[in-house]
Amino acid sequence: MLKSIARAVVRKVIDRAADLVPPMLDPRLRSQRMNLPAIDRAAHVLKGKPRVLVCVGSGLSAESGVPTFRGPGGIYSDEEIAHLTHVDTFETDREHMLRWYQERREQLHSIHPNPGHEALIGLAQTGDYTVSTQNVDHLLEAASDAAGFRPSIYHLHGSLLSVRCHVCDYEVEDLHLDLGEQPGCPKCGGPLRPGVVWFGETLPEDALEKSMEVARNAEVCLILGTSGLVYPAAALPETARRHGATLIEVNPHLSALSDISDIVIRGRTGEVLPVLLRRVQDLNRG
Repeated sequence: MLKSIARAVVRKVIDRAADLVPPMLDPRLRSQRMNLPAIDRAAHVLKGKPRVLVCVGSGLSAESGVPTFRGPGGIYSDEEIAHLTHVDTFETDREHMLRWYQERREQLHSIHPNPGHEALIGLAQTGDYTVSTQNVDHLLEAASDAAGFRPSIYHLHGSLLSVRCHVCDYEVEDLHLDLGEQPGCPKCGGPLRPGVVWFGETLPEDALEKSMEVARNAEVCLILGTSGLVYPAAALPETARRHGATLIEVNPHLSALSDISDIVIRGRTGEVLPVLLRRVQDLNRG
């Protein structure tokens, strides 16, 4: 009898939570009914104007067609590509490396922000949000420009839009430059390279320090589509938690950060975040 009552109560909660899905959204979202109670809990944490650090991984851009680094379909399933993301390869296989990165730069012309990017920018307008991203594609900036609002965004792993010198501090943001056709740095003559951070290199000091400062003062840490395996980026949610922040993870897969997260929402960011945004907006309207 008690088990039957408990099941009935749980089913009632889930059925009521299903009403949170706006009818104008993709009806496929209704198949995520089990996620809705967690989304509602997250929305109550995010309502008002809390200080929020958003830690973004490749999962956010995967739905725009950008390959992920880890997980199903990630580019680390290909040993050659793993080789091409290490700094040592710039000395041993430079032509191949630059050709591969140039192809990735050219892909940026045909990819666009997905509903996850757009909803994240919408959420950022409801509170004090800072984004620390491991992505190098600038899709968040594109979504920001479309919305006419840009939160603070720190790129921990650099930018694929930029070209910089491997020797000096010269850097230019120009997607039309062909990495394979550049004669050398106009400042010192050194070799030019994409403006990303390779494995074996240190992260941009300014972006990391500012992200850490936000982590120490955040009330909420929203973790989106990251495996939590790459440091020091993975240390940001851990730092936020030690300083009292509530951790909310959105990821279709188990991650290294799932166990320390207070709220875990199993789903794609492009499906979950629009529902979360609508719920936060509803709560803020009272």
